[in-house]
Amino acid sequence: MTNSTSSNIQPPTPESSQEQSLALPVLGVLGVGHFASYTIAGLRRGGFTGQIILSPRNAEIARALAKKHDCLIAKTNQEVVDRSGMLLLSVRPQHLADLLEALTFRPDQIIISAIAGISLEQHRDAGALPDQLVRMIPVCSIEAGEGVTPVFPPHPLVEALARFTGTPVSLENEKQFDLALAASCMNGWLYEFFGEMTDWMTAKGLPKDKAREMILHNIRGATAYALFKKDEKLQSITQGIATPGTFTLDGLEQLRKDNGIKAWASAMEGVWEKL
Repeated sequence: MTNSTSSNIQPPTPESSQEQSLALPVLGVLGVGHFASYTIAGLRRGGFTGQIILSPRNAEIARALAKKHDCLIAKTNQEVVDRSGMLLLSVRPQHLADLLEALTFRPDQIIISAIAGISLEQHRDAGALPDQLVRMIPVCSIEAGEGVTPVFPPHPLVEALARFTGTPVSLENEKQFDLALAASCMNGWLYEFFGEMTDWMTAKGLPKDKAREMILHNIRGATAYALFKKDEKLQSITQGIATPGTFTLDGLEQLRKDNGIKAWASAMEGVWEKL
């Protein structure tokens, strides 16, 4: 199926009963970079068999995605638009106006924007877009089929697409969506934290692969337990573990002394102020 010419691009023929019932349209991707790479990988890993058409920009990445994930590459961005019913915008904010200036959309198309920090109003100021414009924040964990994908405004087909990669969460207004965007930044911070803890354990003598496994599975276990205790306040879980005389409380008090807990809220506030 994979081909870099437009002559082989055909209308979608959904193969799974799930996709047939949802009638998901062809997905076109405008902006083929790191974000598009893990989004497409997540969709395929989650069982999405619909047709995906890629922009020819970033040719090397597009060819790799086409080969690995059974995508098609269009000759031009306009061809991506013409052949798709649903379009994913994944360019940098400063490139949005230039992208839209050269494109003509159909009124019935669904536009999904994964461009951070740009409101719906700013999207429309940047160019002529169809009425169905939806913001979405897939994070890198969707490549593994994990995590949540905030969506605004709610849209059943966008949510259906996001469900292949994890859990879509539709939000009531754009302020809530921007708060979710701020929270999504934690992913990058967490990997830095995981790496720091892994390096510490390695320096103390634990083999690197064992240290990595210990840290990541401890974190995974902690989040799984918190999700299991869904009616319990998160700080209450800490209080039940970090009791007087425990090593856990000793470490927690050191983190508090060094502002290691409040610093995370400060980082979130810094992102929020820029949105």
